[in-house]
Amino acid sequence: MIDDLIRNALAEIDDLAELKVSLVALRLLELKQAPAASITRDELAAHPALKHGLGIVPGIALEAALQRAVARGTLLATGAISPDNPRYFANTPDSRAVVESLEATLTAAQAGQREATDTARQALSRLAAEIEKLEGVEAYPASDDDLALMREWLAQGYTTDEIASAAREALREPRRKGARARSLRDCARAVEQNPPASPSLYYRAIIARAEPPPDEAIAFRELAGRWPAGCEFETIRAAAGLFGGRATVQALKRIVRRDHADVSGLLALLAEEEEAQLALLREQPAPDLLSRQIIQLYESAFGLPPSAHIAGEIAALAAEVADVTVWRAAFDYALKQNKRDWRYVRRIVENPSPDVFIPQPVNETAQHAFAEYRRRVGRGALDPAVAREINDIAQRVTDQAQWTHAFDAAAAANALNWNYIRKVLTAPPQTKHPAEAARVPRGRSKQSSPARRSGGLIRRAQVEEASEEERAAARERARQRIAARARQKAQEEQSHDDRT
Repeated sequence: MIDDLIRNALAEIDDLAELKVSLVALRLLELKQAPAASITRDELAAHPALKHGLGIVPGIALEAALQRAVARGTLLATGAISPDNPRYFANTPDSRAVVESLEATLTAAQAGQREATDTARQALSRLAAEIEKLEGVEAYPASDDDLALMREWLAQGYTTDEIASAAREALREPRRKGARARSLRDCARAVEQNPPASPSLYYRAIIARAEPPPDEAIAFRELAGRWPAGCEFETIRAAAGLFGGRATVQALKRIVRRDHADVSGLLALLAEEEEAQLALLREQPAPDLLSRQIIQLYESAFGLPPSAHIAGEIAALAAEVADVTVWRAAFDYALKQNKRDWRYVRRIVENPSPDVFIPQPVNETAQHAFAEYRRRVGRGALDPAVAREINDIAQRVTDQAQWTHAFDAAAAANALNWNYIRKVLTAPPQTKHPAEAARVPRGRSKQSSPARRSGGLIRRAQVEEASEEERAAARERARQRIAARARQKAQEEQSHDDRT
């Protein structure tokens, strides 16, 4: 979120209050870790950076800064839940979808099933006119059942034109003389026999079962004994986008029963609970930045926030282990071992093993290189820094044969270490192999370059310092020459003895 602000809008912000409010708001939204998290003006006003950093009258400066941030597009605002205390969102696709859904459905959700949106009423008025013409009646009395049916079809993704076309098909045959006038319910089969052209998530997940239903909808079914209707589904999804799926499920458990499956008060209940939690948090000392980061890692790994006891242990241990890299590696390692237990993570943080920090191989080539390194270089161990470099090179050098050749070349040069292996792997194609570069043609030694005479002095060409590999190669050649001379001398002595 903050990266988007820096990339897209920071150059245009010339008001310091707007910049402060935008940064604090985006940071608080990031900490909530919800797809469409929201904050209130009171929550922003309680933050120390804004409470003490917006001048003498922070309330007025905060209101003006929020208006500028909304006008610029950094934040989104909606007063659908509470007109006196609007909620603010980051301007992301998820948040925009939630705000649009709230604006369209919240009034109907709070008023219950008896109320309907303007769109449903307008569509019903049009359908009523069609039925009047087809049935030959002066006025079609639209009922609450018709209104609920229209809202259900619109929630499934049917358009007014699709519903009107199906109604004309269903009422095409003239009704018999003396029979009652047909209603919108008589058109239901014609409407529902074909799927909508643009089915909604509600239709795909609940009606057609083409997608897995959201967890909130499953929770409603378990509590109410049935799947949610269209308006109920929209309300539940709006609540999950605003306050998170876990909070929505917990709220559903309190208000939904088999004999009373009413979600009209769901959003108001969640908003009230959030305000109560914020008030409680304001009274408590704020945790330091490291503790908040560790708590985020805990929630991401285990799916639930830590209890008060565990949060206290995290804060105490964070004072001793202040490196967040250690904490991140410990949680990642616990997940890889399928150990979703705080005690297991705590033991790792208190006594970290080197294996905890070794990254996983990125592909099969890296896996092969890890095994070869442990077998031939590390004697069973692998340094985390080396592992990261192997992963990086393995994404460019994917041929396992090249890695085997590099290990073989290092062994042949008596330089079986990662620096030499990396040099072989990353050497350009036209560059000579390091072992070949050390070889000098016979009769042309680097040390035997001719001397040059200048001003009566003999100046010899400077000799570059040889590398360890070159010196090793030179020692090997010298050993072979000495052995050859010894063999030749032994042969000459043997020949002399034979003659005598």
